[in-house]
Amino acid sequence: MSTLKKFTPKSLRRFAKRDEGSMSVEAILMFPLLTWAYVATFAFFDAFQARSVNLKATFTVADMISRELNTVDADYIDGLLKLFNSLADSADEETWLRITSIRCVSDCDIGDENPRVLSNEWSYATGSTPALTQETLMSFDGAIPVMPEDDYVLMIETNMSYQPTFNVGLPVLEMNEIAVTRSRFVPRLCWESCNS
Repeated sequence: MSTLKKFTPKSLRRFAKRDEGSMSVEAILMFPLLTWAYVATFAFFDAFQARSVNLKATFTVADMISRELNTVDADYIDGLLKLFNSLADSADEETWLRITSIRCVSDCDIGDENPRVLSNEWSYATGSTPALTQETLMSFDGAIPVMPEDDYVLMIETNMSYQPTFNVGLPVLEMNEIAVTRSRFVPRLCWESCNS
């Protein structure tokens, strides 16, 4: 310590001993971190809220289409997309909605050693998103519940991009939701006409 005194000018020693203004210095150092933490908390909360609203909007659209008694067409599903955008508060042009009618053809029981056979009866997607094909249907096998043979379900898929309000390290999030439901009042929901 004596060597430190010898080589340290008197004003530096006095500066090291004094503690006035230390809270001001700490505040200047911590304020940006506290501000970032507050903004990040808001951004993360907003992202979780957007995900929750997206899920609720998806199930609202699924519930609405499950109650439909008549056939549906492109105009009807485009109208559902407008409803979804309104419910999810999404003005994004990349938001899309895809509805697919699926029938279990055979091996529908849980205990079967053979994989079940699902049939894509019809599919429609809004915007530039492709309709679901028979080949791509099997990639959704885990999302489709067990159902009796020759029974129909509707799979509603939604996709919405979420842009964080503040740049706190969150990327643009793609929020995809899937809801599977049955028609409540008719055996199946037909596309444009019920011929068979």
